[in-house]
Amino acid sequence: MPEIKLATPLKYNHPKGTAITVVDQYINKSTREKTWFVAPKIDGVYFGKAVNFFNNAIELRKKVFENRKPINPTDPDQGKAFINQKDVFEFFTEACSGVILLFAATESLTNNLIESASEHNYNKDKKNKIFSIGKYIIEQNKNQPLSLEQLLFLGIEEKLKNVLPQLYEFESPAGKTFWQDFKTLKQLRDGFIHCTRNHAYGADRGVNSLYAQLFDMDFEKLVNNIGDLLTYIKDNCQRTV
Repeated sequence: MPEIKLATPLKYNHPKGTAITVVDQYINKSTREKTWFVAPKIDGVYFGKAVNFFNNAIELRKKVFENRKPINPTDPDQGKAFINQKDVFEFFTEACSGVILLFAATESLTNNLIESASEHNYNKDKKNKIFSIGKYIIEQNKNQPLSLEQLLFLGIEEKLKNVLPQLYEFESPAGKTFWQDFKTLKQLRDGFIHCTRNHAYGADRGVNSLYAQLFDMDFEKLVNNIGDLLTYIKDNCQRTV
C-alpha cells in the first residue's frame, strides 16, 4: 500500500507526519459513478508477483527433471526427454511470467523516479538536419536537453545508467555487482516479448534456445540482484528528494 508523509491541505486537518493512503478511482463509463480503491504501488506489486512465479517455476523444474527419462527404454541411443509435457510448458509459463513482471517492476520504478525528479536536466546528442541535396542529407550532432516525455521514451538501460544518476546525482549502477543480472533480465524479457524462431528453437543449431536456457537459470540469484538494483536506485533517489 503506497503511503506518503507530508503536510497537505485536505478536507480535514492532518498534522505533518500523518500517513496518507494514496487512492485512485474507477469511473463507470455509462453512469459516471465513481468508486474509490487503494492505488497500487506498481513496482512492488509486480516484484511480489514475479517472486511467486519464480517460486512456482523452481518447484515445476524439480518435477520436470524428476521425469527426465529415456525416450525408448529398449534403445538408449535415442537419448532422454522430459516426459511430462504439461509440466514443461507450465514451467516455461511461470518462468517467463516472472521474467516479464520483474522487468516491469524495474521499468515502473525507473519511470516513476524520472517523473518525480525536481528537474529534468538531461542532455543528449541529437542529429539536426542542416540541409539536403537530393538523397544526401547533411546533419550535425548537437547536445540538447530532453523533455520529460523524451526522457521516458529512452531505453531502460540508458535511464538506469545515465538518466537517473544525472537527475539525482549518484554513482551509476552499471558498475555494481548486480548489473550483469539486469542485463540478463533485459535479454530474456526482450527475447520473450519479441520472440523469433531462433529465440524459441535451438536444436537445429546445437544450442540452447531462450526457453532451454531457463532450465539452468538461477531464479533466486536473479530476483535478489534485481531487488538490490531497485533498492540501490530507490535509496539514492530518496536521499536527494
